[in-house]
Amino acid sequence: MDKEKWRKPSKRREKVDILVVDGYIDEPSLLGVPPYLSPEPRMLVGVAREAGLAWEYITADEYRKNGLPLGDIVLVHGGVTVPGKYLGGTPMTVEEAERIAEEPSETFLGGPFARYEDVKGYDHYAAKDLAAYFYDSLYGKERDRWAEPLEMEDWLKFGHKVVERHPFYPDPLLIEMSAYRGCPRYFTGGCSFCSEPDYGEPRFREQEDIIEEMELLYEKGVRNFRLGGQSCTISYKAEGIGEEEVPVPNPDEIKKLFKGIDEKCPELKVFHLDNANPAVLAEYPERSEDILRTLVEYTTSGNVLAFGLESADERVIEENNLNSTPKQVKEAVRLMNKVGRERGSTGMPRLLPGINFLGGLKGETKKTYDKNFDFLKELLKEDLLLRRINIRQVLSHEKGLELRYKRKFKRFKEKVRKEIDRPLLEKMLPEGTLLKDVYMEKMDGNTTFGRQIGTYPLLVGINYPLDLGEYHDVRVTDHGYRSVTGVHQPLRVEEAAFKHLKEIPGIGKRRAASIFRKRPKDISELEKIIDDEEVLKRILNFLAVR
Repeated sequence: MDKEKWRKPSKRREKVDILVVDGYIDEPSLLGVPPYLSPEPRMLVGVAREAGLAWEYITADEYRKNGLPLGDIVLVHGGVTVPGKYLGGTPMTVEEAERIAEEPSETFLGGPFARYEDVKGYDHYAAKDLAAYFYDSLYGKERDRWAEPLEMEDWLKFGHKVVERHPFYPDPLLIEMSAYRGCPRYFTGGCSFCSEPDYGEPRFREQEDIIEEMELLYEKGVRNFRLGGQSCTISYKAEGIGEEEVPVPNPDEIKKLFKGIDEKCPELKVFHLDNANPAVLAEYPERSEDILRTLVEYTTSGNVLAFGLESADERVIEENNLNSTPKQVKEAVRLMNKVGRERGSTGMPRLLPGINFLGGLKGETKKTYDKNFDFLKELLKEDLLLRRINIRQVLSHEKGLELRYKRKFKRFKEKVRKEIDRPLLEKMLPEGTLLKDVYMEKMDGNTTFGRQIGTYPLLVGINYPLDLGEYHDVRVTDHGYRSVTGVHQPLRVEEAAFKHLKEIPGIGKRRAASIFRKRPKDISELEKIIDDEEVLKRILNFLAVR
C-alpha cells in the first residue's frame, strides 16, 4: 500500500492529553498480563506520538493503586478470552472498565472488552484495532477497522518509548511481539471456536520490520522478548497460504528472521515463541526439522511451541474443523523431542511442545475425554516430554459452544494433573535440577512463589520467605502437579538458616538442627553428622560446604 495515500489528513484535532490504560489482554495468540506488554498499547502511544500529542500510559494495577490521571481522551484496551492464573498482574474487570467510562473525558474501548463483552458507558467502541479507530477519529473519520501493515509498523516503532513507563521496565518486562496475525486456514473458517480467522488472510511482517522494532526496544534496555502473536510460528512466510490448509514451511525465511535478530540484539536474556500447527510439522518433517533447529539455535531454553490439538476424538475434530489429527500431533511431538529435548542454560529443555485441550466443542460425548486421556498416556508411555498441558472449557463468546459434560470434564482435568502432569515434571526436572534466574513474584504465608521469565513459565515454590522482585537460582526438591518446589542456590552451610536446611531432601528436621548448631567447616565434619553415604551425596547436591 502506498504510504502517502493514508497519511494525508486535511485537519487534525488540537493538541490534547491522551491517557492509555492497559487493562491487559490474554488471547490464544497474544499475551499482555505482566510481565508481558502486548502490541496494542504500544500502537496507541505510537499514534499519539506520531500526531504530536501529549500522552501518558498506566496499567490496570497502577489504576487500582493510584486512580486515574486526568486525560482529555482515555483509551482503554483489555479483555481476556483464555483466562489463566496470574502472578505479575490482574486483568481489568468489566466493572473496573465501566467505572473508567464515568470519567469526564472522551472514552474509547478496545480489545476483547469491545469485541466480546458488554461494557457500558464508552463514547467509542473498537472491536478491531483501537489504534486504527483512534487514528481515524483524530481526523473526524471514525471507522472500526484493522490497521494497515504500514500503519502498524509506524505505530509500533513510534510507540516503543512506552516501555519506559511500564512498572516492570526494564526487567522483568517481556515484550510480546508478532510475526503476523491471521490464520493460514482462514479460507476454510479455521477452528470452530477460534478468533484468529477473524483477522482474515495472514499478513506477514517483513523480517526487517520485526528486527527494527526489536532493535529499538533493545536499545532501550529491554532484554526479554516473545515472538508469540501468530497462530503458527512454523508457517511464517510459508508457501501455499490461501490455497492449502497445511502450507509448506519455508526454512530460509525463518532462518533469515532469527539470524537477523541475533545480529542486532546479540545479548537477549529471554527469547521465546508460542504457537505451531502440528499438522505442518507432521506433513513436512524435513523442512520443519530445519526450522526447529534454527529455533533451538537462536532462542533461549524453556521455550514452548503450543499445539492446538483441542481434542483426540475424530468426530469432534471433523465437526469443529480442527487443524490436526492425534496421529499428526504425535508425530510433531516426536520431532520436537528429537530436536529440543536437551537441557539448556536455564535448566529447562531447549524447546518442547505444549498441548491444548478444549472442553465443550461440537460433537463431544463422554467418551471424548477418555480418548483425550488415552492419547496423553500414549505419549507418556513413549517417553515423550510435554512442557505443559493446557485444559480449559469454552467461553460464552466462543460462537455458541457450551460445555455439556461438566463432571466428566472436571474428572479428566484432575486425572491429567495427577497421572500425566506430575510424572512428566519428574521426568523433565528430576530432583536436583538447577533452575536459573527464577523471579520471585508473590508471597503466600511463608511460601515464596516465583517463575522464570518466558513462555508459560513453570511455577516454583520455596517454602520460606525470599525478597520479592529479585532473581534466585533454585534447585528442585519436589514436584507438584504443575509446579516444583526448591531451595535457593547457592546455599552455604555457614549461612543457611534452619528453615533452609530442613527443606533439603534427605536431611529431615533432626539432621538440619545438628548442621545448624555445629556449622561443619568441611566435608569430613559434615560426614560425622550425616552417617549415611547416599544421603550425604544427595545433600551435597543442595548444600555448599568448603
